[in-house]
Amino acid sequence: MFELTQGEGRYQVRFRALAADGNGLVVFITGGERPHLGGTALASLPPHGCGDLSRCDTWDITLPGHKDKELARELARRICLAVGEPVSVNVGIHTDNASWEEIQYLCNQAEELAERFISQYIINK
Repeated sequence: MFELTQGEGRYQVRFRALAADGNGLVVFITGGERPHLGGTALASLPPHGCGDLSRCDTWDITLPGHKDKELARELARRICLAVGEPVSVNVGIHTDNASWEEIQYLCNQAEELAERFISQYIINK
């Protein structure tokens, strides 16, 4: 289990990942004032010989009223392409009355944690 945290208080984001021995990753990203599950995305490379390995297929689902799937989809795609494994990313970050800038800040924190994870995972793979 990998676990990374960044920020404090209403701006804290936590990144947790569970590896299935090189056969996939499950990632859970939560944060803000009310961590929850709001959106999920799954990314997978096409089977060998069946497509462009510089892209991956993605599928996503969200709870009504949540926008977390947008971040989940982007991070699932990014992690999948970097590590070459199927990836499920589950996101739930909420801060009450957040401004656009605060939302961007929280998303940037999640993206930075994903990049840190990718670096550490590849080294330990």
